[in-house]
Amino acid sequence: MATAINFDGLGSDDSRPLGIDVATREFVRAFFRCSTQEKFPCVCPNDTALGQFKAYAQDERIDPERCHGVNQNDADSLEQSGHLFRYDPGFIKHVWARRQFGQQRYSISGLVHASSTDSAMETFGQYLTAPTQSWDALICPSNSIKSAVMTVVEHWQDYLKQRTGSDFKCPMQFPVIPLGVDTRHFNAITGEPKRSEQRERLKIENDEIVILYSGRLNFIAKANPLPLLLGVERAAVESKTPVHLVFCGYFNDELNEQAFKEAAASVCNLAKVSFIQHGDTDFPDGFWAGADIFCSLADNIQESFGLTPIEAMASGLPVVVSDWDGYRDTVRDGVDGYTIPTLAPRKGLGEDIAYKYFSSQSNYGDHLSATQQSISIDLDELVKAFKHLIETPSLRQKMGEAGKDRANAVFAWPRIIMAYEELWAELAERRATAAESAPRAKEMPFHPSYPDPFDMFADFPSEHFSESGEIELVIKNWTEAMKLISLKVGFVYPHSLIELEDMPFLLGHLEPGAPVPIKVLIDLLPKLDSNNLVLTLAWLTKLGICRYHP
Repeated sequence: MATAINFDGLGSDDSRPLGIDVATREFVRAFFRCSTQEKFPCVCPNDTALGQFKAYAQDERIDPERCHGVNQNDADSLEQSGHLFRYDPGFIKHVWARRQFGQQRYSISGLVHASSTDSAMETFGQYLTAPTQSWDALICPSNSIKSAVMTVVEHWQDYLKQRTGSDFKCPMQFPVIPLGVDTRHFNAITGEPKRSEQRERLKIENDEIVILYSGRLNFIAKANPLPLLLGVERAAVESKTPVHLVFCGYFNDELNEQAFKEAAASVCNLAKVSFIQHGDTDFPDGFWAGADIFCSLADNIQESFGLTPIEAMASGLPVVVSDWDGYRDTVRDGVDGYTIPTLAPRKGLGEDIAYKYFSSQSNYGDHLSATQQSISIDLDELVKAFKHLIETPSLRQKMGEAGKDRANAVFAWPRIIMAYEELWAELAERRATAAESAPRAKEMPFHPSYPDPFDMFADFPSEHFSESGEIELVIKNWTEAMKLISLKVGFVYPHSLIELEDMPFLLGHLEPGAPVPIKVLIDLLPKLDSNNLVLTLAWLTKLGICRYHP
């Protein structure tokens, strides 16, 4: 089995990286680096995406000749691969397309990142109504994200049962596999002399404790900085130790930049605050080497896993994170760092927020804002965690080493890719033995909303052109026939007809005044697709070249 990757290509603006783009790029590169596959099929929308896919292969010393493009409608090639993987949840169309060719021919899996968008939530519901199978999977990077996905799936199951009176169960698998980190990279960019160099560039004294936040600087979509600023200031005051908070990342817009800097100036008097713009040539490797503590207090429903805590662990930093989403799976409280308790409103208090998002009274940013502003971090526990780490160098070292060991043992890419390949092998075993869900009956369309147009509009014509009729030639002169065929209004759409070069061969079997049963023609011309042959005869009848007899 050689899993085919459905790769659409990635944006080129590295100065403003999105988490999903970083995760996707790193997955593809790690897949080349760690996979046991010999060949790397790729379902790409265009040559540009395929070229980028091959470039990533070359980056990882994989001969680009081992990569080849596969058409998404080429069921034979996909069956040979055995598996199609897409790095987001949106593989519904691929599931329906597979039904056209055979649902047991290959497995399909995807990966969920943000689960809070309307498109993602609608997709989760479609897993029940689309012809998904038990040999398909949606990979969840954290247990919290799996819970969020299953909440939507279960609501749909309840609704469909209420609507139809029958039980509906989604047959798919929902395994939890975390995102990975290139531990080699973080080994290379940390330690001395990089630590001293980075601190000198920010004029940080040896006795200053640097708390680092790394990532997109967006107080709505990533993390509100206020709890972090409040916690750092209190820790600086209570520990009587110089504390320097460094934000390393980029602002989405001027609003976020103004908001962060305004809050920092207002809250922090004793603690120093610095901002390093992603892509700053003075800090090509960020500030991982120069920091003493890493902190990320995610408080929004868009966050799913969070790469930066495991990057910090790979850098040997003790980690302070909110007890939220995937962070809970990543950081062991009291071992690699501290997880700070969070508080969110109970179920039922957000129904109006949900309806406003559904009805377009609010946009996605409003949806995130309305939720995160009522989610809080336990400031007392945060300050306590900071003080423990600020005041105890040996604890920082111990937790940093534990985190680094955990990053290597659990989150290093070779282990993650191995987990993916084990899952794909398990899905292949299911496909070989499990019963098919909603097998396609012979007369059933592959998709209820895309029926055969001659079926859907069967009541439009006076009668139907079919294999049970007979056909005779009207225009025997090939030159005269070609005049009609070559007209723009004559030869409209060739893809549903037989090849033009086969046309004389077909017409050679017909004579004026001597109708031939269409079934006989089909038997005489076995190399021609029978459906296309009948459609071609119907087309020739339209042009007046042939005449149909019911």
